[in-house]
Amino acid sequence: MASLSTLPVELVNILCDDLHPADLAALAATDVRLYRIAHRPVYRHLVIDNHNLTCIFTLARNPHIAALVRSFSIRLAPCSFLLRSFYRLLATALSNMNEITSLHVSIDQAASWIMSTRDDASYHGLTHFSSAFHLDDNVVHFLNKADALLELELDPRPSDPPVLGLRHGALPLLKHFAGSSQAAQYLVPGRPVENIHLSAGDLTEEVAVSLSKSTASILVLAAATSSHSVSLIGTLTRCMEHLVHLRIVTTYNFSHLPDTTYFSDIADALTSLPDLQSCEIWGLHWISAKKSFHDQGRVWESESFNNTYIPANTLLTNPSFLDDLYSDFSFAY
Repeated sequence: MASLSTLPVELVNILCDDLHPADLAALAATDVRLYRIAHRPVYRHLVIDNHNLTCIFTLARNPHIAALVRSFSIRLAPCSFLLRSFYRLLATALSNMNEITSLHVSIDQAASWIMSTRDDASYHGLTHFSSAFHLDDNVVHFLNKADALLELELDPRPSDPPVLGLRHGALPLLKHFAGSSQAAQYLVPGRPVENIHLSAGDLTEEVAVSLSKSTASILVLAAATSSHSVSLIGTLTRCMEHLVHLRIVTTYNFSHLPDTTYFSDIADALTSLPDLQSCEIWGLHWISAKKSFHDQGRVWESESFNNTYIPANTLLTNPSFLDDLYSDFSFAY
């Protein structure tokens, strides 16, 4: 071990990356210098649940250890009964993780106040943040410190808008958002969001126009709507003309099956999206094909109204297939 402690730090780091946690603990006990190095891979990626909560005490009371954390995930059972003192320690631990790059927090929603981290806390390297919290003042306080954030996922249930506003220029790199339509309208306009997943709320034409105020072209949109109007699809094709993937489901209760004119109008609207690759509307998949050999434009058609002939499945009458079916490789043990 004495010879190991004399090696360059970079080389010892590489060696530690391949060691089991128990071996790292043994290594850390041999030398003060190795103690510091061996701790780095142990705390680099942490997943906390109800079985290892004592780690929070270590991170709260040792800022130099919390600074080693790069990804942190805490997921507590809904029935967990934890004292407020524990959540205060968790808030302190989060304040100490100033080098974190990925954060997932799934705990009691009433404890969102832990996101109001110390004023001196910063998260200059955080690129991914997901939580079970609504977009409230505490979450906004945290987001104001995360200028490198690329991906944001919040609780999908609708909530009142926060009183505390995002500071000017906050979240300048945000590209992916998942959450309620209310939160999306608050966060997307003025930011370079390309991928939007509305997991709750109603996608209306007004919401679509609001989301189109992203400073980047919206490439992916997945949402639910209470509408079945063709005009909603038309609005999307006009204000999000660079869509690549589109998925719209509806909660509307159709009293009569839509006629061919209805589907033809949707198909006509989709032709104005030159970059569209996949599409699902009202639960139906749409497929496209070139108009002709000389015209590279696309024609869209609902699969349920596609008259393309599909040959009958003859696998069960194919002798070679039956032979393979009963081969030794066809059985799983």
